[in-house]
Amino acid sequence: NIFSAILQESEPYHKQNYTLQTAIVVGAEATGLTQEWREAATQNISIPMQGNIDSMNVSVAAGILIFEAKRQRDFK
Repeated sequence: NIFSAILQESEPYHKQNYTLQTAIVVGAEATGLTQEWREAATQNISIPMQGNIDSMNVSVAAGILIFEAKRQRDFK
């Protein structure tokens, strides 16, 4: 499974299954993901946020997504 972190046509990250072989793809803060990654994605995912904020630092976003994948795998 390839999960691409983008806002368009995305589902909340915490509703996905990361227990299978998984790649989590995040893009540069300024430019996002290339079209190639967008097309290769099994599912687009996003991190729900409050207010008008629609992005965050890429290292923070990656940390949240990786933590969820590890949590679902009992931190193994």
